[in-house]
Amino acid sequence: MQIGIIGAGKVGTTLGKYAKCHGACVTGFYSRTKSSGQESAEFTGTKYFETLDLLMEASDTLFITTTDAEIGKVWDCIAEKNVKGKVICHFSGSLSSDIFSNWEETGAYVCSVHPIYAFTDKFTAYQNLTGAAFAAEGDRIALDRMQELFRLLPNRVVEVSTKEKAKYHAATSIASNHVVGLISMAVGLMGEAGIPEASAYGLLQPLVENNVKAIFAGQQGKGTSCTGGRTGCRGCAQALTGPIERNDTETVKEHLAHMGRQEWETAYRAVGTVVTELAEGKHPERSYSAMKKILGHV
Repeated sequence: MQIGIIGAGKVGTTLGKYAKCHGACVTGFYSRTKSSGQESAEFTGTKYFETLDLLMEASDTLFITTTDAEIGKVWDCIAEKNVKGKVICHFSGSLSSDIFSNWEETGAYVCSVHPIYAFTDKFTAYQNLTGAAFAAEGDRIALDRMQELFRLLPNRVVEVSTKEKAKYHAATSIASNHVVGLISMAVGLMGEAGIPEASAYGLLQPLVENNVKAIFAGQQGKGTSCTGGRTGCRGCAQALTGPIERNDTETVKEHLAHMGRQEWETAYRAVGTVVTELAEGKHPERSYSAMKKILGHV
């Protein structure tokens, strides 16, 4: 497998460095911004190709690591060239391999791979990528060919449905970005309570970290965590604590009465409804009808 990378941003540079560090053959980069492409090639110890045609001639596998909006345009461009027998793979989480329109007619094999990972820095993100899982979908031949790369990497790879790729990506966004939004909301409420931002983060950190650990910790006798393919996670319901789980309707009413902004109240009600469903599953002997009514009232 000879991997050519189209796009020299954080994702492309990280994947190029990471793959090469694990023994894969990375031919190099092509980028519309020459300086960026040269920078990535130098960093990864590969080559910068002046034209897309030259990159394609040197590669049997093409990684498209541009922004989502550009993936279709890049495909339209390369699909007009000779891509017969090549694997074309993009790395968007929100788009599926369906973006490669009429791919069967070109003789190429197409797929998408999404590292469940936050690419924060172009030159350091590869260092922590080993702990991330990859979600893959697409043509069977393309996925089988990608196994040549996957076998070199320590990452867990899971196949997802092409049809349901959007649901998968929504799940990762909620677990990542939406959690950040909720913590920002908590910091804002702390500020309204007179606690400075720096202190708020310090106060919330152990609460957040311990809750996350509680969710993913293994149950007694079933391993230490759910990572690395192990089973036995405690899960969200078992890790749940707080006034909604206790069915403390008066406290929840008090919370809602003191939301400083309408969007905070809306978020509290929406997430609180999900928390109530978890609580019902954990405590089937309790009735949460009053709690549902409070959270559903607008």
